[in-house]
Amino acid sequence: MMTTLQEKIVIFVDVLGFSNLTLENSLDIERIVDYEGPLDQIFSGIIIEERKPNKLEEVFSKFHFILQSGFNLAKLNSKFTSITFSDSAYISTKYLNDAVKIVTNLMCGFLRNKVPVRAGIALGSFETLRFKTDIKLDSGEHASHFLGTGVVKAFHTESCGIKGMRVLIHPSIEPLFEELSNTEFIIQNCESHEINNSVGVSKEINYWEYNITDEKEAWRNFQEMWKDSPQKYLIHYEATANSIQKMRIARGYPPIKNLKKVTISRNK
Repeated sequence: MMTTLQEKIVIFVDVLGFSNLTLENSLDIERIVDYEGPLDQIFSGIIIEERKPNKLEEVFSKFHFILQSGFNLAKLNSKFTSITFSDSAYISTKYLNDAVKIVTNLMCGFLRNKVPVRAGIALGSFETLRFKTDIKLDSGEHASHFLGTGVVKAFHTESCGIKGMRVLIHPSIEPLFEELSNTEFIIQNCESHEINNSVGVSKEINYWEYNITDEKEAWRNFQEMWKDSPQKYLIHYEATANSIQKMRIARGYPPIKNLKKVTISRNK
């Protein structure tokens, strides 16, 4: 008798431009380990060796730190499964409310800490089969076996071609969002030129849930990332800025007159 797989809400998050970061920066494993430790360990390492972590080490460490912090917070109110590898992570939960809260909190943390991430969210199966780690003195074997339609849909959603630091919605899950139309979650349409993609993604989650202080920090850090971005990645920052503009307006905040201005303001 075949077991019927239960559909779940599946999120896939991925760091933008990580492949190039890896190719363009040296990799100091000890530095990454130090960066993931206590603050005094980070600072002492910088002082002793007189070298700050490079962009690769910083983004990688912050990505995993924010993920773990977000998961620790989510555990207080939600049941979920998370699988993290390299610069990506899958998160699966039964409830849409929980999924939106988790991904919203993560996206706010990523942007505020200069980690460029895009996410896709979909409805489908997500099954974990086997996890194994066998480490010897001179070798190691690691296995992470998981699969499902939600895994594929969430991945395709994130990589559908729409640019920027966004939370993109797969068509499979749109009906569930319509049922939650009276909740605090805000869904907005992608730009008209973005919806002609092979997956059929046309909507995104409004994740702009900052208090005034954190919002200013997030926008300032976003502007610094934009300013330092190589030419080939500018399209991601332009798309993100336009999306943030729509997110803020939807929440009743005044429009940003100049999307390249470092400071923004709001009254509430």
